[in-house]
Amino acid sequence: MSSTRPRILIVDDEVAHMRALCDTLDAHDYETTGLVSGEAALTLLGAEKFELMLTDLMMPGIDGIALVQAARQIDPDLSCIIMTGEGSIASAVQAMRIGALDYIVKPFKVSALQPILARALEARLLRIENAKLERQLREHAAELDVMNRELKLAKHQAEAANQAKSVFLSNMSHELRTPLNAILGFGQVLTSETLPSTPQEKKKFAWHIVAAGRHLLTLINEILDLAKVEAGAMSLSLETVALSDIFLECRAMIEPLAQKRGIGLTFPDALGRHVVADRTRLKQVLVNLLSNAIKYNREHGSVTLECPPTGSGRVRICVRDTGAGLDASQLEAIFQSFNRLGREGSNEEGTGLGLVLSKRLAEAMHADIGVSSEVGVGSVFWVEFALCEAVQARAEKPLPPPPAAPLALLPRARARPALLYVEDNPMNLHLVEELIRLRADLDLDLLAAMDGHAGIELARLHHPRVILMDINLPGMDGFETLRMLRSDPNTADIPVIAVTASAMPSDIRRGLAAGFFDYLTKPIDIARFTKAIDGALACGADRHRA
Repeated sequence: MSSTRPRILIVDDEVAHMRALCDTLDAHDYETTGLVSGEAALTLLGAEKFELMLTDLMMPGIDGIALVQAARQIDPDLSCIIMTGEGSIASAVQAMRIGALDYIVKPFKVSALQPILARALEARLLRIENAKLERQLREHAAELDVMNRELKLAKHQAEAANQAKSVFLSNMSHELRTPLNAILGFGQVLTSETLPSTPQEKKKFAWHIVAAGRHLLTLINEILDLAKVEAGAMSLSLETVALSDIFLECRAMIEPLAQKRGIGLTFPDALGRHVVADRTRLKQVLVNLLSNAIKYNREHGSVTLECPPTGSGRVRICVRDTGAGLDASQLEAIFQSFNRLGREGSNEEGTGLGLVLSKRLAEAMHADIGVSSEVGVGSVFWVEFALCEAVQARAEKPLPPPPAAPLALLPRARARPALLYVEDNPMNLHLVEELIRLRADLDLDLLAAMDGHAGIELARLHHPRVILMDINLPGMDGFETLRMLRSDPNTADIPVIAVTASAMPSDIRRGLAAGFFDYLTKPIDIARFTKAIDGALACGADRHRA
């Protein structure tokens, strides 16, 4: 039967004193147990719980000091009181140093012992409460530390997400403005009454508008598709699809491009192989991989579509090319948005979103996608699906590919004062060439450079009246190119106008602070462009007279 009275263990080798103390304390509402040795006390403490222990100091075997020390190791909450005779107070104080709460000198009266027992019980409860509070504080501190780490991680993730969003928006703005520059620029030329052009030239300008519009449409479609996939809003119709039908349709779509580039195509026999996929999106992924393999191949190279089984109920569709291959840093960035892996300055049209979208579409169809590459040998892009039982596959009429855009050749031979345009996009070069040519009052030849290094060399050689500078150039960007021009006394006085699709407010502020004479954003506004050119020419003339 349990008791709510405080339990006291009394240890004293004087049996008569121990029994008398037990009887007295039992009468004062304590529950007592009496023992005559320290060894017996430790054994009982290992089995039962007590609030208080009164122990004699001088006992044979385990004395009071050793007993208090050992008992506190068994039960740290046990309150211990030493009973001592004359001449042993120093030893009692020593016992208190190792854990006893108090001592009382024999002989004593119950009236003197009761306050000591009450204080000991209060001290025990206070110690237990303090230990509980300390434990709660440690737990709260640990929880707070976890919360702080989670908040720190969430903050870093939010900052990274915001940074990624800003980079994506900036890149998207740049990519959208590039085709818009050609559309609006050539459109303004066609509608201008002050820039006359022949019917043949008008036809060429209109064709540039169509080509740029087609590129813009592709870019917008890919951005919308990517946004839908990222938001989980793209509706996919997963079904059993025959690979042989898909391969025939893909070949029909990309064969004209391969023939135009002189690239050999090899497709496998995939009869009897079926996968679970969205038919349209599977074609979209494969056509993207195949067209990339053709566009970035070497002259008279080859593209091979392979379909080896993996032996695990899956099939891997591989697109192997004989292009330049990718190094380790390019492989790390291969599935980043708007990253064309250093090919931004090539004549190949691209959005930098095709591989990112292909990866998201493959994952949405529960497929894996990857790439392996060797520099100088070529690359292998692959998607891997689960095989399934054959069923009748739907047929879908392939769409003809859009015609490729012809490119004019720049620059013309210089016979007059020059204007230098440093730009890696051929369409933008075409537009500015026509704007300069149609302004007979300028009497300027146009020099063109595809990167910053070539631009610096042309500037040093010909000392043009004005330099137009793109910012996003391959290798050395427009800011570094401007800095090098300013550091050379031969080119430091030439006005340099930024003409770029980097049109965020922060981009404009940075450009003007860097020392550009003016900062024009794409699409080019012809009136604004004309005013900037005239202002730069006037400024250059004033500097020359000075």
